[in-house]
Amino acid sequence: MSQELIYQIDEKYKEYLSDESRMTGVADSISFPKEENEIIKIITRLKKSNTPITIQGGKTGIVGCAVPIKGHVLNLSNMNHIKDFIKSASGEYFIKVEPGVSLLELNKEINMLENKEELFWPPDPTEPSATIGGIASCNAKGICSYAYGDTKKYIDQIRVVQSDGIIRDIKRGEELISFANSKIDLIDVYLGGEGMFGLITELTLKLKPKPKFIWGIAFFFKYKEDIFTFAESLITSNLQSQESYIAAIEYIDRETIDIIEKRKKFMSKLQSVPDIEPENTGMIYIEIHGDKEESIETIAEKLMELAISNNSDPDKAWALSGDIEVEKVRNFRHAAPESVNAFIEEMHQQDFRITKLGTDMSVKNENFSSILTKYETDVKNENLKACIFGHLLENHLHVNILPKNYEEYKRGITLIEKWAEYISLKNGRVVTENGVGKLKKSLFLKATPPKYIDEIRKIKCMLDPEGIWNPGNMI
Repeated sequence: MSQELIYQIDEKYKEYLSDESRMTGVADSISFPKEENEIIKIITRLKKSNTPITIQGGKTGIVGCAVPIKGHVLNLSNMNHIKDFIKSASGEYFIKVEPGVSLLELNKEINMLENKEELFWPPDPTEPSATIGGIASCNAKGICSYAYGDTKKYIDQIRVVQSDGIIRDIKRGEELISFANSKIDLIDVYLGGEGMFGLITELTLKLKPKPKFIWGIAFFFKYKEDIFTFAESLITSNLQSQESYIAAIEYIDRETIDIIEKRKKFMSKLQSVPDIEPENTGMIYIEIHGDKEESIETIAEKLMELAISNNSDPDKAWALSGDIEVEKVRNFRHAAPESVNAFIEEMHQQDFRITKLGTDMSVKNENFSSILTKYETDVKNENLKACIFGHLLENHLHVNILPKNYEEYKRGITLIEKWAEYISLKNGRVVTENGVGKLKKSLFLKATPPKYIDEIRKIKCMLDPEGIWNPGNMI
């Protein structure tokens, strides 16, 4: 069995010791199970030597969740089957998948379904090669989380292999457990649990009817003050209706635009996207979904009026409709983290100590202008460069520091720690959709109340008493 399922780590498996964080780990062995029975055999074998297991999917994470620090790597990329499509008695739609299915594969399968109405799975992280298991394990979101919320809402049931080899089916709403003087759904412990509590082998995803029409508009601004006033006007204006709604509001700064355009020629999906004039200091992308095109058009007209009143040239705006056209701007937005990762890889090649250095913080009781100004001022004062982009109305901005050497990298770490303290004092969240993993563990532990950490440890001891799963993550 060992020869068939478990392989010793050697040079050909080197790529499985790192992920998009550019962190590199160590492991003794690796496996690529294709079904649950193989997983049980692997766990049974490893338990005899108390070998810890790091669960791994598409390795697209940026905080080192899938990077092993010892023991065994259990890679789920071969568990990539779509298992069933279900319509419940109440008329809801579900699709059952294995954890190694990628977001791209899932969306293709959903588009091929023979059904009266078109369906979609609302979570839309920008990385299409991310696996559903990985998306679930860090409760990822995507640019349309403003309208649809996070991944947890769209996972109805999971199948979990425990460290003792027992398999459990966990359905939403059927079992609650105690956490911090309240009750939470057991399924939500695993969703966002970063693989620390058990191995998910199957997920039942909740689908929704797809909006009949999707429009996207990108507005460009020469002056930062106009971006701030436009952002404020988006908050105070009534832009929703029963038939249509704003699904995404994304901010992208000039530094991000520049790093994307430097790499544009290497990205085939961006060849049809026009260059952005250098005098523009930033852009705001808004996506509108709905079932009546007239209603969407009304919202778009209001947005155009607000943009014009804040000195954005309507003739320079990108206005797109339909999946294919809107996808072009989504590709541009996805190119932001992709370009940052490429830059970090270049620096990592020059100095292996340099890894991903980005934030995933959000704070609600603060206005957009003050939080963005703080980030920009602090970066400038430290003589650093950074790309800033993210979910505007949620004040959920990703600040990606671009260190050119290890000294800048260390200053960047100190700066992020300073921001974490500030966000915590504002009752914000230091870690949201990207997870804690190993890179942000120290930050998470410093910024999180000890009682909350103790509750996580209690659940870890209850669900994984031997400490087998994903050593080094979160706590």
